[in-house]
Amino acid sequence: MVSAEAQRFADMLRGAPRMAEMPLTAQREAGEHAEDLTATPEHVAYEPADGVAGTWVQATDRAPTSTVLYLFGGGHVITSPASRHKFSGHLARALDARVLLLDYPLAPEHPYPQDVDAAVAAARWLLEQQGVPSGRLVLAGESSGGGLVLETLLAAARAGLARPAAAYLMSPWADLTCSAPSFEARRAVDLECSRESLTRMARQYLDGHDPTDPAASPALASPTDVAAAWPPLLVQVGSHEVLLDDALAVTRAAALADVPVTLDVGPQMQHFFQLGVGVYPEAAAALARAGAWLRQQL
Repeated sequence: MVSAEAQRFADMLRGAPRMAEMPLTAQREAGEHAEDLTATPEHVAYEPADGVAGTWVQATDRAPTSTVLYLFGGGHVITSPASRHKFSGHLARALDARVLLLDYPLAPEHPYPQDVDAAVAAARWLLEQQGVPSGRLVLAGESSGGGLVLETLLAAARAGLARPAAAYLMSPWADLTCSAPSFEARRAVDLECSRESLTRMARQYLDGHDPTDPAASPALASPTDVAAAWPPLLVQVGSHEVLLDDALAVTRAAALADVPVTLDVGPQMQHFFQLGVGVYPEAAAALARAGAWLRQQL
């Protein structure tokens, strides 16, 4: 049973225009207000990263046990670190982590693979210049950021970087063909995303690149490539998402490669429902489960 708070939040979404269906300029403006109705975390410090484009986010009342490279979502074309200011603080607290909220380039001005290159460079910077042990490095991302995490892991393995300890994916968009059955099966209940809006974003991102290329659609990667690149995964998704099958495909790809994977489906939850931490209990519970899972990986 979904909480009354989550139902009220869904009702607000139901009555609002779908951001993903707006023109790009309007999408970007709306995307910067993603956290307007969300809760502000307590005891969190923010400071610019020195040496890479991004922001360090850390709880001030506890020592971090890991470093998280966090890649925000937005269909590869919208949102920014500023639009994940609150959530990155909640993430730092839930995961007991020092979080690097990366400011990576967006399409269509900077199409694939420029964001992948920036994320791999950030991972290299953390490992080689910041001295973060690979066994304490975690990658996290939501929506297209979840797909970008998997793209980054594949590219980092090809570049010879050490495998991180774990990856946390929230509602990952990892198959840019947008061909999965859940696009139709969840069309009536997903209040944020659609096949049409994500297909448009995929075209803007790929700029003519083949969407079936596993380097860009990591859910399609071979078991051999997955086994060489992906660490243990936690995949969380809402059951009312058109991207439900993407989460299932990522889980299947990991399992076929003998990569440890945990799938966590939130009943009746919407896309990136974790953003509502402090607003409805399902979001906080999902982040708490992620923190417990991560402590088992370190």
